Amino acid sequence: MSRFTEIDFKLQNLAEKLNAKLTKYRPDYPEVLRTFEERRIDWMDNDISKAIIIQPTFENEGVNSTIWNLINIAWFDDAKSITRPQWIKYLIEKEEFEIISQNIDFLIKQSEENLVNIKIENLNKNGS
Repeated sequence: MSRFTEIDFKLQNLAEKLNAKLTKYRPDYPEVLRTFEERRIDWMDNDISKAIIIQPTFENEGVNSTIWNLINIAWFDDAKSITRPQWIKYLIEKEEFEIISQNIDFLIKQSEENLVNIKIENLNKNGS
């Protein structure tokens, strides 16, 4: 059973509200690299790419699916810049998945507020 079973409908509702796409894996990755579950809500807003990502922690030894992250990210890719201007905020970093599932209502509300309000001037070249 997927660990996302209890929250997928809330993520789908948010994706629909934002006119975004909810992806449950990395469909464009080869099967051999799809070894973990994740969720992404991606959309464009005035030429800024925005995403809410729930994924396990990546470590030197591989994917650690005992600790999870919920990340808000926005970026602008004009295909000219050496470094793409971006903004990243971790709402949850290296915590058990249950922390995310127990707080999902607050986390999706906070994510929506964070990302809806991001404008091009909020992005910077060092990513924070």
